Amino acid sequence: MKHLLNSIGLTALVVIASCSNNGEPEFPVFMQPSAIATADENGNNQTFEYDEYGRIVAWTLKSNSTHDVTACTAHYSYPNDKTILVKSEEFLNGHDRIFEETIWLINGRAAKSEGTFTSSVNGLTELQKTYRLEFEYDSSNHLTIVRHAEVVGIGDDLNDVVWNKPWIWENYLIWEDGNLKEFQDFQGNNTITKTTKYDYSIYAIEYPVIIPMVINNAHHAPLFMQGVFGLNSVNLVKTAEIFDSNDNMNLSRQYTYEFEQTGITGFAETTCCNAVYSKPVTYEVTWTEKFNCLLRKE
Repeated sequence: MKHLLNSIGLTALVVIASCSNNGEPEFPVFMQPSAIATADENGNNQTFEYDEYGRIVAWTLKSNSTHDVTACTAHYSYPNDKTILVKSEEFLNGHDRIFEETIWLINGRAAKSEGTFTSSVNGLTELQKTYRLEFEYDSSNHLTIVRHAEVVGIGDDLNDVVWNKPWIWENYLIWEDGNLKEFQDFQGNNTITKTTKYDYSIYAIEYPVIIPMVINNAHHAPLFMQGVFGLNSVNLVKTAEIFDSNDNMNLSRQYTYEFEQTGITGFAETTCCNAVYSKPVTYEVTWTEKFNCLLRKE
């Protein structure tokens, strides 16, 4: 599922308005994406749903392709202000994976999580694992390290002893001038397996639609958008280049954007592989209001 989001671009928009009239203090009204849509057979369609506080509660992604169907559906709940519960299902190339994860927050930011996933093919279970994630940040509130640990088995099949020798690795994020410049993905190995390098336009953003896939599951992306994993990049991504372990570039993606007075209404993604450029896949972005009136005193 690590490649599920690679064909989605990045953009952002913020609009300021008033939460109420009657002479009361004004509060900002931010815009969040409600859908990212395309008719292109090589594209993906996304939908976003939020609760009354503007927190993500449901997210879906589904490819338009009739040959390589990919999909993800995720639901989020918030039992208290220190915990996020996630249930998601990913379908990719005939493999169906079910995730359940608990994310623990400190001051609204993810500190660690624990989850399980079951992978099956044609209804037959092929693998069950339990994973733990730990997140480290720099002084600027940027995520810099994602520490992974996995063991085979879930629930009653596990005991504390299995965590004495888990499968562990770390991935690293390198920031420059407020932007994510490089993501080093070890993919469970002792050395870097894949590196993604980013270049940015001069245009600043407030709220990203889709961010780079830098954790292990697709369902983390909407939470990253909302700042659960620290600050996002301050500028619009212009290019993303993927390199293998020998520093050979395997793939490059280029982004262009459509603007109106209120902000960005769409974007196009062009892929380059072996010096061959694809036809641009164009996306339309629609928005919904997020009222930030939580500090109002009745």
